[in-house]
Amino acid sequence: MTHFIGFLELFFALLAAFLLTFIVLNFLIDRASVVFPRDMPNLRSLHIAPTPRGGGVICLSVTMLASLLVAVFSSFEWWMLGVGTCIAGLGIVGFIDDRCPLSVRKKILAQTILVGVMVGLILDDRSWQLFGEVFALPDVFIFWPVLILMIWLVNLTNFIDGADGLLGVHGVIITITLGLWFYALDARALCLITLVVSGTLLAFLRFNWSPARIFLGDVGSLALGGWLGATMLIGITRLGLPAEAFVILYGYIVFDASFTLIRRLSAGNNVFLAHRDHLYQRLIVKGKSHQHVVLVTGGLQVVLMVLASVNAMLDEYGVWLLLTATAILGLFTLYVVSVERRV
Repeated sequence: MTHFIGFLELFFALLAAFLLTFIVLNFLIDRASVVFPRDMPNLRSLHIAPTPRGGGVICLSVTMLASLLVAVFSSFEWWMLGVGTCIAGLGIVGFIDDRCPLSVRKKILAQTILVGVMVGLILDDRSWQLFGEVFALPDVFIFWPVLILMIWLVNLTNFIDGADGLLGVHGVIITITLGLWFYALDARALCLITLVVSGTLLAFLRFNWSPARIFLGDVGSLALGGWLGATMLIGITRLGLPAEAFVILYGYIVFDASFTLIRRLSAGNNVFLAHRDHLYQRLIVKGKSHQHVVLVTGGLQVVLMVLASVNAMLDEYGVWLLLTATAILGLFTLYVVSVERRV
């Protein structure tokens, strides 16, 4: 009976977040010229009509409201409010950038400060599990590498937000998976907030599915990247989850953007300029629909979710599961190349 009540509570959190986000977006979307800036298409865009962006501000606002409610009515560790404030700060940076583009230097500086505070709040001289082994890694040695990796993840999440429904689908699958992991580990507050994020993304997908009526914007993608980074670090250092499980779960986001960056660097291209070189972009440029790309990569994400969940339960198989995930992502790359050659 207790488990049933627990699942009911989680379902209610997800449903309430979905309904509130859906209602607000549905009300505001026709007033997008006032509330949301317009994303004008250019040579590097995958859309052809001006489309409002910044819908992530509603997802972020609902999540912040839910986090405060959880803090009041649940057993909540107060350092998490600091982490949530930093994630909201990333969203604010994105909100400003959506309206008045910031320089790369200013964005990285703001991200470094916010993510640095977040990492400092989460790290607590805990042990790390990697491939079935436990390592004691003092904060003084691990802070800077973790900071760089977290900033990288925040920006990778932003990079992957370029096709209708893409980040929404991957975000929903990942956050629901994380919510279930945290529920199994009795991390109730973290589980509730993670499922609230899932609910907001599900509602957003209703308006972002191709042809998209609104985009998430940097306000949404940066905040989501911050949340994924925070939950990863909390899961590894405070809940004892194996680090490679998160690498597998976030595998598509990390692989696509990292592979593209390496490819552009090797070609001598400016990595700070907008482009259409991501694997998902290359498919769409060659004639595949947004729906096709989202369904293919979403299926890939489900496979990664299964592998990561098995890893979370059986950490001694982490090496083999990570190698399997890498091989699958390699096969996806070959699929993209084959599509390009056929056209």
